[in-house]
Amino acid sequence: MQVLISAVTPVHGPSKMHKDIIQLIVEDHNRGRAMYAQYMMPETTGEQKQYLAWHMIRESSVHSAKEEEVLYPAMRIKLGHEAVDHCLEEHQKLKDGLAALTAASVSDPNFDGMVQEYMQELVKHMHEEEDDLLPRFAAAEGVSSDYLMQLGRVFETSKLLVPSRPHPWAPNKPPLNIITNSACVPLDFLRDLVRFEGAPPL
Repeated sequence: MQVLISAVTPVHGPSKMHKDIIQLIVEDHNRGRAMYAQYMMPETTGEQKQYLAWHMIRESSVHSAKEEEVLYPAMRIKLGHEAVDHCLEEHQKLKDGLAALTAASVSDPNFDGMVQEYMQELVKHMHEEEDDLLPRFAAAEGVSSDYLMQLGRVFETSKLLVPSRPHPWAPNKPPLNIITNSACVPLDFLRDLVRFEGAPPL
């Protein structure tokens, strides 16, 4: 299990604060891909799969909330409503999938299939962002490297202010999502204390 912990726990240090929002988003995406690859390894035990699934739920929940608070409002201004509304629709489907995973356990014979179905949708969403939306956003008028760095700083620091569990019922647009997210954080933290048997990973 210790190997799994070191493999999936993100390292947050000063260098993270010197990356723009696109770099940070891609790093989050790659961390999700790496966890899923480890989950799918033949030698991964049931206990390890459960632990990895919990990490995937946490990472995905935090990432989507950060995007909804920081990236998507900025993207809405530069790319318009259609692109962002499409992303929010995909986020809603992903949150529904995460909620189902949260309620299940590795002892469920359908658990592997649920994880695989969720990851297929997530990978599709990540590719859309990386191959289309993020490059278009970076190339949009008025989007400078300094602006992307500024968004990156907000994106990174917001990780402590957003939920670590899926809340499909919650608003996904400012300002209501920010208010609701803040309210969900303490309860999610307490539940993660139990789930991770101590301080949850940052």
